[in-house]
Amino acid sequence: MAFGGENKIKHIMAERTYNGFTNRETWLVNVFYRDTILERAKLGEAMTNVLYDMKEEIQDRIDRFMDVPNNARSIVQELICSKEIVEKINWSELEDHYTKELEFQAKTNAKIIAE
Repeated sequence: MAFGGENKIKHIMAERTYNGFTNRETWLVNVFYRDTILERAKLGEAMTNVLYDMKEEIQDRIDRFMDVPNNARSIVQELICSKEIVEKINWSELEDHYTKELEFQAKTNAKIIAE
């Protein structure tokens, strides 16, 4: 393969991710909501419902920050608290990630109990 071959492709793909996730926004949901998501899923809630609730909670937080009158907003609020942020989050990637993590935990826990 020309121009660096397979290693170059792997490097390019690695650059397109953020700590293993599609982007920073998706990674941040994982960082801040991981325990809550896994706990609720282990209690039997459907992953799609759990993630929908997380999406609503994040949107509500953004809306609260954006409710500040324009003349009182800071540059930070304008840069960070935009409605587009929630749309950047890769919810299907998170669903797949947590489904696989729960499956892995179930398998490893079963092996530990069996031993």
